[in-house]
Amino acid sequence: MGSPITFGTEGWRAVIAEEFTADNVRLVAQAIAGHARGLARPALKGGVIAVGYDSRFLSDYFARAVCEVLAGNGLRSILSDRAVPTCAVSRAVVAKRLPLGIMITASHNPAAYNGIKVKEAYGGSATTETVASIERRLGRTPVRRAPFEEAVRAGAVRQADFMPAFLKGIAAFIDLAAIRRRGLRVVVDSMHGVGGRVIERLLAGGRCRVETRRAEPDPLFGGEAPEPIPSHLLGLSRAVRSDRADLGIATDGDADRLGIVGPGGAWLNPGQVLCVLLEHLITARQATGAVVKTVSNTMMINRLTEDLGLRLLEVPVGFKHIVKLMLEDDVLIGGEESGGIGVKGYLPERDGVLNGLLLLETMAVRRQTLAALLADLERRYGRWHYGRQDLHLTFPQVERLFARLQRQPPASLADVPVVNANRLDGVKLIGRDDSWLLFRRSGTEPIVRIYAETPQRGRLARLLAFGVSLAQRP
Repeated sequence: MGSPITFGTEGWRAVIAEEFTADNVRLVAQAIAGHARGLARPALKGGVIAVGYDSRFLSDYFARAVCEVLAGNGLRSILSDRAVPTCAVSRAVVAKRLPLGIMITASHNPAAYNGIKVKEAYGGSATTETVASIERRLGRTPVRRAPFEEAVRAGAVRQADFMPAFLKGIAAFIDLAAIRRRGLRVVVDSMHGVGGRVIERLLAGGRCRVETRRAEPDPLFGGEAPEPIPSHLLGLSRAVRSDRADLGIATDGDADRLGIVGPGGAWLNPGQVLCVLLEHLITARQATGAVVKTVSNTMMINRLTEDLGLRLLEVPVGFKHIVKLMLEDDVLIGGEESGGIGVKGYLPERDGVLNGLLLLETMAVRRQTLAALLADLERRYGRWHYGRQDLHLTFPQVERLFARLQRQPPASLADVPVVNANRLDGVKLIGRDDSWLLFRRSGTEPIVRIYAETPQRGRLARLLAFGVSLAQRP
């Protein structure tokens, strides 16, 4: 018996009550249990798996369903006693030396979705090999489960508070005292997700003033997807402007990604944030290591790393590719254009709370505003203008587009000659002035994602329009 369930770049996600049902969650949990039982005994550590969940509709119910299946397969689980950030599960796995963690979340997807993420012993996203192992087992064996209350009484499931270890890990990495000493005004937007008031509470007791918006959990997320992109952060931008705040920090539904709003309410793209953090790690912390970026991230990273004499590694979209290099190589920082950033010395994992605090540490230690830090980078490496557009096409249109891009890519982009074509993930056409246009296909739907970046503001709209016209060509 096969299964239509497939894992994307970060776990499995689907619409609640359509594909994301209790039966399918148990099916996935059975496959994860099969994978776990196949691990070498030293790695398995007695078969204990951390299970967490966010504040989405029925997430706690689905988490208990996972625990029932684990128990039915002779595996023990530690279930979070409350909704927590994804990185709290990652931290629990590392702190308790467990082989796996399972998180019920659909991250930044709309409220109709839920999902499952799998974390490995190192506290980061499951490898491609682990995901393949889980997918191979889907539907291969009947689901075995033990009723939740019985599993609790038998000691197969116990509940624990994952937050203390999570907060301790952040406090060990971030100079919270330096931030508290500075009279910074900060507005946090938790987007009704599990970020809640974590940043506000970590910075309490000093001169730093933190106001948290949308801190209360809401399974409907106020009617919009909890994704920290400009169109969803208009309220945060207004609050930063009206409060004359130094920084606005937004975290997504499970608090592993962030969005940043600077003084005056202007949004910074995640690549710009990565550059600010990278320079701080190099100059203030004297840290070393390579830099990893996804193929869709800003060219400013290329110019900064070249100037600093750092190795730059480029990977396909998906944080699991960054995690792989963080495990195999000496990586200082890695980031994707969707707001996920991982930093050496913490966990091989993205964490929106941690990176928001690290940005505040940068401002506090260097005694500069975010605007000044960014202006200095742009003076040296150029001002980059970035955009993205998703096109819904038919599957035949998608196939024709990529066949055409492979066979006969355009010779120029908005009057700039194309000098290179990068096929690491989709097709990325790079112009002579480092302008670029990237075409990526969705793995599950007939959608083409078009990304563009240019050092000239006026060219961005033309680049995107050119990409759309190329994709829609018969």
